[in-house]
Amino acid sequence: MKPFVKNLSLEEAEILFESIGEKPYRAKQLFNWLYEKNVTSFDEMTNFSKELRQYLNDTYLLSALELEKSQVSSVDGTQKYLFKTADGKYIESVLIRNDNNEKERLTICISSQIGCAMGCSFCQTARMGFKRNLEPAEIIDQVNHIRRISGLLNNNIVFMGMGEPFMNYDNVLKAADILNYSFGFHISARKITISTCGIGDAIERFIDEERPYNLAISLNDTLSEKRRVSMPVENGFPIAGIAEMFNKKFPVSRNRLTIVYVMRKDNITSEDAKRLKKMFRYSRIKLNLIELNPGDHGLDHPLKEQIEAFIKELEIMNVPVSVRKSFGTDIDGACGQLSGKYE
Repeated sequence: MKPFVKNLSLEEAEILFESIGEKPYRAKQLFNWLYEKNVTSFDEMTNFSKELRQYLNDTYLLSALELEKSQVSSVDGTQKYLFKTADGKYIESVLIRNDNNEKERLTICISSQIGCAMGCSFCQTARMGFKRNLEPAEIIDQVNHIRRISGLLNNNIVFMGMGEPFMNYDNVLKAADILNYSFGFHISARKITISTCGIGDAIERFIDEERPYNLAISLNDTLSEKRRVSMPVENGFPIAGIAEMFNKKFPVSRNRLTIVYVMRKDNITSEDAKRLKKMFRYSRIKLNLIELNPGDHGLDHPLKEQIEAFIKELEIMNVPVSVRKSFGTDIDGACGQLSGKYE
């Protein structure tokens, strides 16, 4: 099978064009066609010669995914997409429409792996196990397809779909860099968020490389013995050690670190709030609370009064808190609901 053209970074594209006797600036033109104009055929690249278009067509595949199915939430307009890869695998992506202060915020939640090996108890993707990493082209093409199908230009990207992004570090960061190029998708680094369940060595690499993207950590428990049950990653990368690394290394000049916390009945006590504040005592954090979404996880949903008391305790301790609304729950498009049941 031919390689995907969207696997090329800008530098790789420049080298390619030079190797066939073309000027390096052709790389920016290529990216403009692929990502801003979002073409579906090399033949549409009209500022390339017929010979160059034929070369690209003979050498590369333009699209890495095929739309299999889409659903629209009747509750909030969230759109979920099922894509089929070239080797017959399936991934899911979500377009979230959120009206905030009369300005619509469009976020695409993209997948980075087919399945997931992390085994988090509240996540449906974990049920299918791990199949393989996605290539950069397969990550990027989710955005291409959703923009083309919906007719909407999103202004936010979150790597919070199927898979653990930091277990596919190189491909995810390469895709993020391409999404960030100003002559392509035009998505600011501050509008790209990479979420991880806590792969310690990859987090440290991300910090040391001074990557400009937002970082979100799924915490979900403040006691190691409890987190180990719901999130087995705790066995290899204890959150206490990751928190200490953030307290020492995460630069003040960066955006706040987002701590994602799925609220269950048994993890939102006053003691949990105090431990959470102490754990990240020197980091600039913001806390993103999410109510446990439906699923066959067998976990208890928190009561409204428990949630209110937990939020009040955090606010008293001066922790910035936002309660994230779950979008697309009626189409299994919310956090932790992407199941890959077709897979």
